[in-house]
Amino acid sequence: MKRHPADSRIFTAGLRYLLAAMPLILSLQILSAQSLVMPPALQRGQSGAHDVVVRYSGFFEAKSGVRIMVYIPTSISRQHLKIRPAIVFFHGNTKQSSYYRDSVGYMTARAEKFKFILVSVQNWWALGSGDLEGADDSRRATNLVMHKLVDLELCDGTRVYTTGFSAGGFTALLTFFNSINEFEDEEFARQYGENMEGASAETAAEHWYRDSGGVRFNTFPYAGFGSFKGNYYESYFQMNPLVENRKQHWKKLLIGKTLFISVGEHDVPRVKQQAPEAAEFFRRYADIEPVFVAYPGEGHVLSDQNWQDFWYLVDK
Repeated sequence: MKRHPADSRIFTAGLRYLLAAMPLILSLQILSAQSLVMPPALQRGQSGAHDVVVRYSGFFEAKSGVRIMVYIPTSISRQHLKIRPAIVFFHGNTKQSSYYRDSVGYMTARAEKFKFILVSVQNWWALGSGDLEGADDSRRATNLVMHKLVDLELCDGTRVYTTGFSAGGFTALLTFFNSINEFEDEEFARQYGENMEGASAETAAEHWYRDSGGVRFNTFPYAGFGSFKGNYYESYFQMNPLVENRKQHWKKLLIGKTLFISVGEHDVPRVKQQAPEAAEFFRRYADIEPVFVAYPGEGHVLSDQNWQDFWYLVDK
């Protein structure tokens, strides 16, 4: 059947319209799947507490989004924010959804005293059903926020550390480790590109994270972590089967990072067992010795001595 010339013009015009609209359509699709709401005052670097929310259709537990409080101390001037470290903090086992904002005065006080930007995050392992997958919701939301804060020069992007107490210590360790971009190891990226259809060494990271929110959502170059008397479950750490037995790969990615793990002499039994296991994880997989401190006479508390020992490693 012969097509009328007008049909071709209509088809061409329709195609042009679709192509012109494609960036908007794609951006709307991305927005519906993943969004970051950041107040203008925070974007300007105004001191004080600012609430941020990250929503993503693929979150396991945080169906309403992950809420994060960014605290900019009055002790840091706007022009000096970009040279000060940022400390991410995950709270412990509580069902109080506002804890990250309303009950962290002990951390905002430290932010003022030690002059760092505090990023206090809802820990969805604790707030959710108890499934450890909730910690990954908090991890990916934190990555997205940290990339934005660095883009806005609101902290030193080379000195961002994850920390947490108790259940938050686990989330801090997980956020640090599972956010490592393995493809920064050029040899690993090359092997991936050779073995995965549609990928190359240059596009390996984009290919790997294409169905889980993208590279910035899943990775961030954290300078280290502090697990203050935290839990540890090895099965929830991302160990790619291609590199699980390659110590040199992980050593290359972890060299120079701050790895701080603490436990109290009179800590709860689970942490007394799990904290040494966390330290052994880095020895076994990366041939790296973390800073492991057992505090005499201490129970399951985040003491000033815990904090000061960690901060010495950050600001030495």
